[in-house]
Amino acid sequence: MTSFSSGTEPVVQPRVSVIVPVYNRAAQLERLLAALSRQTLAKECFEILVCDDGSRDDVAAVVGRYRQNCGLDVRHLSQPNRGPGAARNLGLAEARGPLLGFTDSDCEPAEDWLEAIVAAFESEAVGLIGGCIEFRRAEHLSGRCVNFLMSSSLGGGGARNPRARMSMKYYPRTCNMAVRTAVARDAGGFPHRRYGEDIAFSHAVLQTGARIAYVPSLRVVHNERRSLAEVFRESWRKGDARVRLARHHGLHELIHALPGLFCLYLVIATLAIAVRPDLVLIASVPAALYGVVLAILAIQAGWTLRSPVAAVAVPMYAAAMHLGYGLGYWAAWIASIRSPRSTDALDR
Repeated sequence: MTSFSSGTEPVVQPRVSVIVPVYNRAAQLERLLAALSRQTLAKECFEILVCDDGSRDDVAAVVGRYRQNCGLDVRHLSQPNRGPGAARNLGLAEARGPLLGFTDSDCEPAEDWLEAIVAAFESEAVGLIGGCIEFRRAEHLSGRCVNFLMSSSLGGGGARNPRARMSMKYYPRTCNMAVRTAVARDAGGFPHRRYGEDIAFSHAVLQTGARIAYVPSLRVVHNERRSLAEVFRESWRKGDARVRLARHHGLHELIHALPGLFCLYLVIATLAIAVRPDLVLIASVPAALYGVVLAILAIQAGWTLRSPVAAVAVPMYAAAMHLGYGLGYWAAWIASIRSPRSTDALDR
């Protein structure tokens, strides 16, 4: 973790510092800055820190254009490519406001996003908040499907929606998060890992004694775009990150192991059928039950997203997500057993 000093406060202090890590997303950043220029909170009450993580496109030009044409207090901070956690720490070190708002370059916050942040911190007990990640209005079908799954109990264990019927312990995601600046600095900032760093940060905030709250009125649209192969790879890395979070921070629940257990079942069932073909019916029961889960997700997605195409796509994205996560989960555990004394400085 990184340590920070407050520095000398300027005469004019914004109420909120918005921190945005960006890497080769100048076009998406333009849409984000346009959304921030429409905030109902007065422009003099917030600043924007665009933390450029070694981009090769012209992020600086986009920042300059919005500073000049829209009157935004927006600064361009740059560093060599070190990942989103390090980029957010760059903004954390330079922030002038007592509150920090985090979002990503492919997001569009609602017009009252900053006002919702200010209102949420009227309670002194609250140190960190997360909000609603809207999937119905996402630009790309894949974004609507993936974010639907991450908010669903059957898809992603309600990771982004603590109000789901069944959900894992809630930790805000950095595409829609806000925190008191002093609390964030006391927690040491973000680890420099590219996956799981927001969960590790939220856990560190809890260790300071601050309270985490979910604020449904804090809304952003996440316009991510993912192919099936990208969802699989990203889920593999998230499975790997979950093992590191379990080893270094004790952050593990039974629900986190379910995709891994399903992958283990597939291996055992395949071997069993190869040796004893007569066991095919018994060995296929869990797979049939998983098929029912995918069918339920298809119906839910078709109804929720009002799209028959989504009803077809969601089961495919769900399978890629579950298999990728489960395989990454086991690969990380096996690696940790082979090197039990290995430590990762990026998680500190």
